Amino acid sequence: MKKVLFSTLILFVIITAIGCNSTSPSSTQTDKAESKDLVIVGQEIAAGLDPVQPLTSSYLRTIGAAEALFKVTAEGKIEPSLAESVKEVDPTTWEIKLRSNARFWSGKAIDAGAVIASLERSKAKDVQAQPFLANLTFTKLDEYTVEVKTNGNHLPVPLHLSYYQTVIHNTEAKHDAVATMDLSGMYKVVEFTPKQKMVLERNESYWGEKPAIKRVVYEEIADGQTRVLSVLSGRSHVALNIPVTSLAQFKDHKEARISAAPVANTQTIYLNLRRPQFEDVRVRQALSWALDRKELVTLAVEGQSVPITTWLGSNPAFAEAKNAVYTKTDQATANQLLDEAGWMKGPDGIRTKDGKPLTLRLMTWGGDKALGEALQNQWTKLGVKAEVQHGDYSLIQAARDKGDWDASIEAWSTFGDTFTLLSGQFSPKGSANYGGYQDEETNRLLAQLKEASDSKERNQLALKINERVAQQAPIIALFPRPQITAVSKTLAGFEEHFRQFENAVNASMSFRSAGSK
Repeated sequence: MKKVLFSTLILFVIITAIGCNSTSPSSTQTDKAESKDLVIVGQEIAAGLDPVQPLTSSYLRTIGAAEALFKVTAEGKIEPSLAESVKEVDPTTWEIKLRSNARFWSGKAIDAGAVIASLERSKAKDVQAQPFLANLTFTKLDEYTVEVKTNGNHLPVPLHLSYYQTVIHNTEAKHDAVATMDLSGMYKVVEFTPKQKMVLERNESYWGEKPAIKRVVYEEIADGQTRVLSVLSGRSHVALNIPVTSLAQFKDHKEARISAAPVANTQTIYLNLRRPQFEDVRVRQALSWALDRKELVTLAVEGQSVPITTWLGSNPAFAEAKNAVYTKTDQATANQLLDEAGWMKGPDGIRTKDGKPLTLRLMTWGGDKALGEALQNQWTKLGVKAEVQHGDYSLIQAARDKGDWDASIEAWSTFGDTFTLLSGQFSPKGSANYGGYQDEETNRLLAQLKEASDSKERNQLALKINERVAQQAPIIALFPRPQITAVSKTLAGFEEHFRQFENAVNASMSFRSAGSK
């Protein structure tokens, strides 16, 4: 009850403040619809403006401030963006023609030199960009042509250069303030308060279709229910990361509707294999066998997903991986594995070995608190002394840097080039190999996948790697993370997209006139 009252109070303050703003929707009823501010609220916004900082490029991309050479459509097709065209010259060479009319906000040309400098900076400074850029070498052929050499045959270069970590930015600019940052998107940042608010205005010099809506206000509202109340009240037009527990509030609502796009990602538990209790594969396997994933989907996401047991299981192209290896909840197998590993249950139900309890500290963030608690309950029944630590994602990053963590949860996309994705997760130097997984058989299969050019062979190798990883259990796959967005019924043109950083704004979005449906 206190939480609801507090959320309502926050919303009241927000609405009161916006009412004093002459550009807000509530105070411009006589203006043209396009003169309204498009208000978008999210669980988090950027903490900085430099695209190479963690997650910053995703927030800039989702709000229309940044763009890459290529983009992915809602149908999964790769299309040129800042690139004009692309061709595969031979198995290890691509040529990319750039748009000669594209400019950064400052007016600087987005030519071959600027593009290469941007990609090289991202490769050097953004660890999340490395899986997509590490295997590519860039050379300027002429002012608006970039040659890309790959260290494997038939790597899908356009796909690699569509990810949000590859957004093109002016490396000659300082990306530490609104006045000095220099990107190329259809919206230009004009105001920024870290972790609070970003205001953007239409880029009148944009090379492509200019957006119909002139201004966008992008705000952080960490509390999920407050985001819900914001869009239901008409205060905001798009609310990202809607809690599944709030879905009933939108049923037959006059002001807003729910958009729930299917997502190719996997809600994943990463285990720190450097911890003594997780060095034994039997312990890791037991943790996975013990899980009732159907119950997790019900308790954690209100049934808005489906159970999967392997990392690739969320990718529709690998349907056979959905329920591989851990074919059912099997407490008997889990208990047997822990007994064999020497972890025996005591009178209090907790398993111990050499006088030490079997402990697991699970770090969660964002909307995963309920999931963490459900996991804690299931593992406690197994005899694990489980603890959940819920907080900001920065706490997880800091704990990983120090090595002071047992397990954490996050969801990476499973859409894309299988070698890039799988090596990023499970090779010794993979940027998402948080737990330090090192397995000779996995490395051997990854090496084969890197050299394979036949699509059928690549798919079979990807499935073998996926199965091997599931058996070794450095991670535990749970279900695709739901992507639920609330959209005002006064807003037209919102596009559902399976990549969550592609769909918050587009040039065709507009406000419906009074009386339209």
